[in-house]
Amino acid sequence: MAIKLKIWLFIIMAGRLFGIAPHLLRIDGFFHRCFSSTVFVSRLSFYTTEEKLRDSFSPFGNIKTVRLIKDPQTHRPKGFGFVEFHSENDALRALKAMNYKMIDGRLLILEMAKSDNPTT
Repeated sequence: MAIKLKIWLFIIMAGRLFGIAPHLLRIDGFFHRCFSSTVFVSRLSFYTTEEKLRDSFSPFGNIKTVRLIKDPQTHRPKGFGFVEFHSENDALRALKAMNYKMIDGRLLILEMAKSDNPTT
C-alpha cells in the first residue's frame, strides 16, 4: 500500500511541475497510465482541418499523427480528435499551453488520452 501511495504522490507532484490539474492526469483508482504522448482534443469546430490542428500544435514538439474522428457514414467530423507527439513532454507542454484556447471560434478542452493497454 505504501508503494501505491508513493506512486500516486509522484504523479500529483509531476502534474504540478507541469502545471496540470490532477483530474487531467486521469488517476483512476490506483492509477491509469498518466503520461501519454497523445492529447485528446474536444469541442473542435466542424470546420477545423487536420492541417489546422497540426499547425496549432506544432510549436510544442514533433507531431507523429493528427486524427480527426469522423462519422463513418456521413464522413462529417464529430468535433474531437487526437494529436500524437513523439514524446510525452511535448504532449504535456501542448496540453498546458492549448487547454481552453480558441481555434476556429471554439474553446478547446484537452486531456491526456487514455492508453488502450494500461501499464498497471
